[in-house]
Amino acid sequence: MFLSVLFLITGLLGFLTFTVVATQYQWNRKVNFYLLILLIAASFRFFFNGIHVLIPFPIDEKTGMFFRTFGCIIFPCIYLYFKNLIADKKNPSAVHLLHFVFPVLFGCSLFWARENAPFLVLYYYFLFAGIALFYLYLSYRELRDKLWFRKSEKSNVIHQQEVLIQDWAIFFFIVVVLTILRLVITVFFDLWVATYSDGETCLWITAVVACVLFFKILLTDETLFTFAVNKEVKKKLDLVFDDFWILSHAVLVDNADLKLKCVVEEKLLIYLQEIERMVLKQLYFRTPSVSLSDFSARLNIPKSHLIYIFKYHATVSFVEFKRIIQIYDSVDMIDEGYLQSKTLQSLSKKAGFSAYDPFLISFKEITGVVPQEYEKMIK
Repeated sequence: MFLSVLFLITGLLGFLTFTVVATQYQWNRKVNFYLLILLIAASFRFFFNGIHVLIPFPIDEKTGMFFRTFGCIIFPCIYLYFKNLIADKKNPSAVHLLHFVFPVLFGCSLFWARENAPFLVLYYYFLFAGIALFYLYLSYRELRDKLWFRKSEKSNVIHQQEVLIQDWAIFFFIVVVLTILRLVITVFFDLWVATYSDGETCLWITAVVACVLFFKILLTDETLFTFAVNKEVKKKLDLVFDDFWILSHAVLVDNADLKLKCVVEEKLLIYLQEIERMVLKQLYFRTPSVSLSDFSARLNIPKSHLIYIFKYHATVSFVEFKRIIQIYDSVDMIDEGYLQSKTLQSLSKKAGFSAYDPFLISFKEITGVVPQEYEKMIK
């Protein structure tokens, strides 16, 4: 009875966590399609495990067998979650979906074997454990090479955000390791005692681990929000272009924008950090003729919200902001030796200017010198 209550509470907590995380899907870097699948799958697993005992109801054996047989589909979800977390992608791609081909084939063949050749099921136990450990290894290698041991780029808020991502990845990976190890041990224990528990042996361990995960997501700001900042950073936000932003919420707003005020002000810090991440890390302004509409679509931020930000919370217009960022980008490229092998015309095009003259004028206006003089200065 106690375990059934534990499973039921875990399932309900999982549904609550899924709902909260789903609302953060658009803005939260830690959330993507595969995390939602993992949360809902875990929630249903524990919910039905608990309610089936507390409130007995019949379940068709073939239906239950179907879901148990295709359970290995969650393993590629784990790997693809980490992969998309690192790449900062929300939605699945066609290439990634190929990872589900083998688990589906495995499930179909296991379903057939249970019906027609039960003596083969023994070998599927080993294959099931192999799939789990294989994707655990892929996840570790992806995190090791592209996140955990990657050198930090700059000492600013972007680096702080990356540290939060790294810490979250470590925590979530530990949860995954504990879950998969418990499952693999259960499979081999079933083989040892010549029985099949449907992975139920010591399932309470996974339930406890899942509860820790759910509470971590629900109670920790750094987990719930895209680029969460701790209390010290909130007091003094380390934005790269802090001179451009007006962080005060006590700005005078036109009556026509009062409806937007409540929505935008609540997410202002998230918006500003997302804007800076897009222009600094993804260098989006290198694309010529980027408009406010294009930038809005790329950020997945409503255009009206961006207009509000540059109207009330920026010291420069969007056009001027874009121009300044492009010049800063060109300065960085000169610092890295771009002009040693390329021309100024090439530099202006690389920075996102459609013509050389506007680039030269802007460079002189913003830096105080022309590119050739700046190159000599740094030499």
